[in-house]
Amino acid sequence: MPDLPLPDLAGLWALLWPAVTIALLRIGDVSLNVFRVVFVVQERRLLAALVAGAEASVWLAAAGIVFADMTPVRVAGFILGVAAGTAMGVTVAGRLRLGMTTVRIYADATRVGVDGRSLDLGQQIAREIHASGHGATVFRGTGFNGPVDMVLSTVRRRDAEEVLAIARGVDPGTFAAIDNSLHPAPALVGSTAGRV
Repeated sequence: MPDLPLPDLAGLWALLWPAVTIALLRIGDVSLNVFRVVFVVQERRLLAALVAGAEASVWLAAAGIVFADMTPVRVAGFILGVAAGTAMGVTVAGRLRLGMTTVRIYADATRVGVDGRSLDLGQQIAREIHASGHGATVFRGTGFNGPVDMVLSTVRRRDAEEVLAIARGVDPGTFAAIDNSLHPAPALVGSTAGRV
């Protein structure tokens, strides 16, 4: 049986390392792009400008390697880096929970206690939110089942879950939603209080 030739590992590495470097650079600059956009939306001009400068320098390094010798492997590294950088940037920005958001809480305004007096859940929720150091405003409205109190609290995105927990501490069946959230926080299953 003839001996099989050994693969040229040095040649393979010489072909792949530029593509890997390009992919890593693109992951970096596209991730920076996501942060730049967040800072622009938040009107944090200095941070946006600093991140844009870093983004441009990393992009130039990646593009320089590609344009020096445009091979299919290098182009593939460029494209894969953009895709991975987008996913990574969005994931990291989401976990950092940058910016502000509004928590909307809808409390049943018709609920009464054992003494027959109104529980005034909206006001109770607002007082608890105020006690935690956050702002809250109560509006009266009409929902699916009748009168509701809508409590609005605009807070840092990272504090939104805390505000939700405060509302649920007052009334576990309260319907609530966080603006621009993919996962609104509906009332507990079986509760009619959440049908606003």
